[in-house]
Amino acid sequence: MSKRDEGASVATYLEQGYAPEAVRNYLCLLGWSPKDNREKIDIEEVVKLFELEKINRRNAAFDLDKCFWLNGQYVAQMPLDRFIELARPFMERAKIDVPDEKYLRDVLAIVKEKIKLFKDVPEWTSYFFTENYEFDPEAEKKVFGKPEATGHLKALRDEFDKIDKWDLQTLESALKSLAQKLGCKTGDLVHPARVAASGRSVGPSLYHMLEVMGKERVLKRFDRMLAKLSSK
Repeated sequence: MSKRDEGASVATYLEQGYAPEAVRNYLCLLGWSPKDNREKIDIEEVVKLFELEKINRRNAAFDLDKCFWLNGQYVAQMPLDRFIELARPFMERAKIDVPDEKYLRDVLAIVKEKIKLFKDVPEWTSYFFTENYEFDPEAEKKVFGKPEATGHLKALRDEFDKIDKWDLQTLESALKSLAQKLGCKTGDLVHPARVAASGRSVGPSLYHMLEVMGKERVLKRFDRMLAKLSSK
């Protein structure tokens, strides 16, 4: 690789948040393979199978896209404890205050499937840890630009306020029952709820997100959104 090639600097992998084990795995496959078409292979097995005679004589070609793909496989399959270990430095660097370790664990468990590089962790988690999260203007305009959206959020807020057992099954059932009662699609309630609770239009499963946030936090966030809308 030329020093000008993307990925030529080791700092790139540290800054982007590649899992060390994924990069090591990829480097092991440059000029060598276990001969069974496997891409993901633990270092212990590499040591066991490696034979100097099986090194390819041709120059190895570094494919950053392939390394990125392999990293995604590692992130998706790694234990939650390891995921938290690698995610924490990026959250600290983003100055995300984590007062509750259980809450941190619950949050990272539901966003884990969305993460490809650990540099993305703050983007997917920051709104869980502050009540001063920003609302994405485009998401707010798209969702609450519909005249009935504010009423839908208010009705959902009142419905959720009645819930004693705050879990994803109960939340999903309550939302779908309300949609049927109002004669609207579930999405007409899901999208306002997501924007109100997180400030954005994308994220982990809504019901998982609301369950992790907890009743008090969710209702306060709905109230914040409703107050914002009423002030316009």
